[in-house]
Amino acid sequence: MNTDWNYAWTAPTVAADLKTVVSDFLVEEKLGFEPDGKGEFVYVWIEKQGVNTDFLAKRLAMAANLSPNKVSYAGVKDRHACTRQWFCLHIIGHAPDLSGIESVFRAPEVVRILAQVRHSKKLRMGGHLGNRFSLRLRNIAGDRNDIEQRLALIQRFGVPNYYGEQRFGIAGNNLVNGRKMVMPGRKGKHKLQKTQSFWLSAIRSWFFNEALSHFVADGSWDILRVGDIAQPQDGTQSFRVKALTLPIIHRHRLGHISPVLPLISDGWLMGTNSERAAQMEIIYKPEAELLSGLITYDFARDSRPTRLTPENMAWELLTSNTEPDQLVIQFELPKGAFATSVLRELFIIHDRSQDRHYENTTSE
Repeated sequence: MNTDWNYAWTAPTVAADLKTVVSDFLVEEKLGFEPDGKGEFVYVWIEKQGVNTDFLAKRLAMAANLSPNKVSYAGVKDRHACTRQWFCLHIIGHAPDLSGIESVFRAPEVVRILAQVRHSKKLRMGGHLGNRFSLRLRNIAGDRNDIEQRLALIQRFGVPNYYGEQRFGIAGNNLVNGRKMVMPGRKGKHKLQKTQSFWLSAIRSWFFNEALSHFVADGSWDILRVGDIAQPQDGTQSFRVKALTLPIIHRHRLGHISPVLPLISDGWLMGTNSERAAQMEIIYKPEAELLSGLITYDFARDSRPTRLTPENMAWELLTSNTEPDQLVIQFELPKGAFATSVLRELFIIHDRSQDRHYENTTSE
């Protein structure tokens, strides 16, 4: 299955190293609200490195003497990064003693509890506003003018909102397993295992990326047309574009709203304008059997914006006559967006954390 998707600003020619050390990739969750200090849920603000989000949630449940289903979080964060995020523990009355959780982990795994506060509502998956990224890319080799031009284009016009390569697993493993599972169609209504859900999500995401890549190639990926569904960047309610009025054109040109593409579900063709829907049918035709199998999994109708515009974006290119250049860059993205989809328009990325992964998995 193709995963070599088109670039909005041409394929990059400058190479850079990502995640040379864990602190080069800092992610901080933005809730979008302040816990109110009361209620039956305890929110715990945690910094972690080298630790899987779900595994940490289970360790928190053990420390607080809770069932694992009493601990929740808004989103899965990268294990090979320094991340700060909220966890939610359902505890009535007493405050949990989590003082021992930090000592459970040993370097390079690190967990630090930064804050603890009560709130009246449970933190659910997708219940946050977005994420703030602070990144350092090293060993940059190539034309500095190329980098500055790309940074300016990304800041002003955004990038295609592809699902990141991590969605598809190492060497596309989630796609391989997902294809085997989805092709025959769903058999029965049994609950999927977590790994099966990952595979299913990978296949659905692949269809979106494949269509978006075609629209990037013909230049229509960020064009808003009558009949499109438009999604505001702040995540508020989407709407069908009935006419290209001046306020809509203004919001679109400023990057405040973008067209969406429908994710695969029963009736997915209704999720865009008729012209784009017809194009998507043609794009998906080589995988018609896989598409039919995917629809049998009874997804709710959903969509994803075609354009991703980083907010509060700032950067500094660190140059030296004796050392390779570095780029320090910060930006904010809405939930569900991938920082790697921004970076792929800038550089040919060498993810050094993958090197460490293969070293750890192949050594005896």
